[in-house]
Amino acid sequence: MSSGSRIVCRVEDFIGIISHMKFNHVVCGGTFDHLHIGHKKLLDACIQGGTKVTVGVTVGAMTRHKRYDWSIERYQKRVQNVINYNSSINIYSLTDIFGPTLSDSTIDALFVTNDTIHGAKTINDKRVQLGMKPLSIVVVPFVNDENGEKISSERIRSGYISRDGICHQTLLLSKKRHILPNFLRQELRDPLGRIFPSLNATTSKNPTNRYSLHTSLISSRLISVGDVITYNLSKLNIYPFLSIIDGKSCRKALSKSIINAISNKERTKAPNEKGTIQIESVTRLIEVLDLGHKGATNQLFIEGEEDLLTLAAVLLAPLGFHVWYGQQGVGAIDIHVTEKKKERVYNLIRRFSD
Repeated sequence: MSSGSRIVCRVEDFIGIISHMKFNHVVCGGTFDHLHIGHKKLLDACIQGGTKVTVGVTVGAMTRHKRYDWSIERYQKRVQNVINYNSSINIYSLTDIFGPTLSDSTIDALFVTNDTIHGAKTINDKRVQLGMKPLSIVVVPFVNDENGEKISSERIRSGYISRDGICHQTLLLSKKRHILPNFLRQELRDPLGRIFPSLNATTSKNPTNRYSLHTSLISSRLISVGDVITYNLSKLNIYPFLSIIDGKSCRKALSKSIINAISNKERTKAPNEKGTIQIESVTRLIEVLDLGHKGATNQLFIEGEEDLLTLAAVLLAPLGFHVWYGQQGVGAIDIHVTEKKKERVYNLIRRFSD
């Protein structure tokens, strides 16, 4: 620890003596994107440890370096989530790591996690240079998900976990195969997203539909499930981040010209039986998605039937992605991957048998 640091303790040690000691004014800072149980633990520690609490919420350039930045919630929403959690908290717009710590002499403690302790040291060093007293530093431990890994906003945006630490991969990998029960078949016939009878945006008379179609077809955030939908996208020169195909449409083999038009020579193969989500296909899907995050365009060829992998794709995709699939007699279905959509799909798959 640098010479400018005054006190360092873990929050459990501090809370143990909280009845005998309380800081006057504590601060903490962060993005507070998709407010999760780890954030709440940090805020609770601040509220218990300080008479006054100021929370710095990052804005502008402070968020631009983060992964999956397109799905970071807007500043006002992140602020409102913190205030909704506890209305006594004071908010500060954080444009650098220092915030009010170099100007507000009433601040006497800084609450951090292991990820931000380095910044706390920098703050104290700067305060000492300015002739100010170093702040007491309290380290609040991370909260882990159901698999023992740190809960973070980035992992939520990536689609791996929920705000409560539920791991989506864990459910999909928990059985050799998830079998669709008959009582769920009718429910799954209802489109899971928005219906587009045609993919040709220029033919739509509805400006809202044109805008929605345009924003839903950003290739780098697009997953297509099905040969026909993948082929129709290719005719528009749209090549998804990931396509999942099986060489068939309505369980009938497609023409060689269509297969050749959509086939990726470097595609990965996996088995998946009709009416199931099979562990081999899930494993390959996870691998392909991980490769895709490194900038590659990928394809998963299913030996069997790919239909139900639409659900797996929604559960595994980053927030803000779009999963497109086709439904005979209906058209193209666009599923915008949100937390609510993931929760719905998660609860659907939990009702599958094995």
